[in-house]
Amino acid sequence: MIAILLMGASAVAQTKPAATTPPTVVSVVEGVTGKDFQPDTSYAALTQEDATLLAKEPVANWSLAQESGQMMYYNLVIGTRSYQLLVTRSPKSSLPTATLLRYTTPKSKPETIARGSLKPKEDKGK
Repeated sequence: MIAILLMGASAVAQTKPAATTPPTVVSVVEGVTGKDFQPDTSYAALTQEDATLLAKEPVANWSLAQESGQMMYYNLVIGTRSYQLLVTRSPKSSLPTATLLRYTTPKSKPETIARGSLKPKEDKGK
């Protein structure tokens, strides 16, 4: 019982409300996927350095979409740091989910930066 409470407290400590997802992250996800990104979770792993690096890199530097089963992913490498944008579609949800991950070194475990749903872009009158 105590282990479950500690795990729950740990998860709360690692996340922030979606309102703290920087516009840089939202615009990167939208630029790469071509869809509106509605963040639902922003993780404490996001640093100012990430926001600066992501803002400087043009969308053209991201890899082309690669598919693997029910998942698509895009990669961006900057020096030894790399980012991966995973787009998954759950059979239970009508909207795909996007998750932005960071790898600090080539052998490090991925750290989640942000997660949210992708909605088709609305046509804004001509």
